[in-house]
Amino acid sequence: MSRQQDKTMEKINNVLTNGLKSKKEIDLLENRLQYGDYTTLGAALSCSPDAAKKRFIRGNIEAFNALDRIITNREDLVKDLQNKL
Repeated sequence: MSRQQDKTMEKINNVLTNGLKSKKEIDLLENRLQYGDYTTLGAALSCSPDAAKKRFIRGNIEAFNALDRIITNREDLVKDLQNKL
């Protein structure tokens, strides 16, 4: 990879969440996504699910933090219910 390509990739990674979250953190969160998470994110951000998804993809830190809470709470709820049944 050329030096110019390295700089371009570095710039793209820094734009995500304004450098507050790493590409690895974003990828890990994306891997935990399930059907309906963007719908819930849209409700939380008072916008459509498509707009919420675009905000997350563009690196909006509020969208990232909200989606992280949504996914974590969903996973905790499922775990808790499975342990009680």
